Amino acid sequence: MIKKIQALINENEEVIGVARIHWIVFIPSAFYTLLAILVAIFFHPLVGGVIFALALYPIYNAFIYYFMTYLVLTNEKVLSRKGFLTRDWIRMEFDRIENSYLEEPIIGRFLGYATIIISGIGSGSIAVPHVRNGDLFVRALEKQLSDNKKK
Repeated sequence: MIKKIQALINENEEVIGVARIHWIVFIPSAFYTLLAILVAIFFHPLVGGVIFALALYPIYNAFIYYFMTYLVLTNEKVLSRKGFLTRDWIRMEFDRIENSYLEEPIIGRFLGYATIIISGIGSGSIAVPHVRNGDLFVRALEKQLSDNKKK
């Protein structure tokens, strides 16, 4: 886990789980790269090079999203971190969480990823797509929420 998360949690707080992003985010980039190679081989190398140059931006986005997105569950709150050059931190205390749910497409059910959406009281929400084993994270969150209400 990254050191910045340790700075955002209290001393008596413990990390229950960390959700990471699924490898599926690299599929569009791989498709564009394969398309660039095929165009360079069978059509024209310059056109293939241009397609590859245009594919560098989705490749960059996929790597940044994969390596720089975290969803952390502690025994008191949920933290979300996104971004590289500009970081977006969202913390939501358990008493501010109104609802949490999972959006799981058909291919996500087979490959093991989903979108986790945690909505808070008011207009705040945390939405993280392509989370690996998102159902386990939501189950752990629901368990922590019910344990927190019993206290």
